[in-house]
Amino acid sequence: MSNIPASLHEFAAGDESDLQVVVPWTGPAIDPETGGLRAPLPESYLVATSVGWPKPGHEEVGGQLNAAILEELWKRDGLLAATLAISPKSWNAARNLVLWRDKEALDGFLYSEAHLAAARQTKGLMYDWEGTNWTGTSTTELPTFADARARLDAVRRDGESAYHSPR
Repeated sequence: MSNIPASLHEFAAGDESDLQVVVPWTGPAIDPETGGLRAPLPESYLVATSVGWPKPGHEEVGGQLNAAILEELWKRDGLLAATLAISPKSWNAARNLVLWRDKEALDGFLYSEAHLAAARQTKGLMYDWEGTNWTGTSTTELPTFADARARLDAVRRDGESAYHSPR
């Protein structure tokens, strides 16, 4: 990949027309036979999303950290559902969407040892990263990666991110 972006805004504007779901919606709220919701979502739930653009050459460490994070994710109390996708065309953007019962459940995951261990290494492994969360408003429709991208666009600050450094 050439012409690596110099800012978070440039990464976020990348062409993700090749976005590939690598883990379809999975979790207690998902019917494994249909991939859809088992029942309507609670009236109030939290949607969390993040995206990162990994630097090449760190695949082994990244894979180990991701495996630990996913192991932690799938066993967390309060997890409703999660899905993961990548976009090779957009500097290997790695996106996730996770539905949580509430903020306490999300915080429990974010402050788990597996997640904190990975977060401590993110700056060295990623060109850039961003995330956000919001209260879900539809109880019958799962959010999409387009929804997540729009939410991130709405909260992204101007200027360089903390991850920006000479490549």
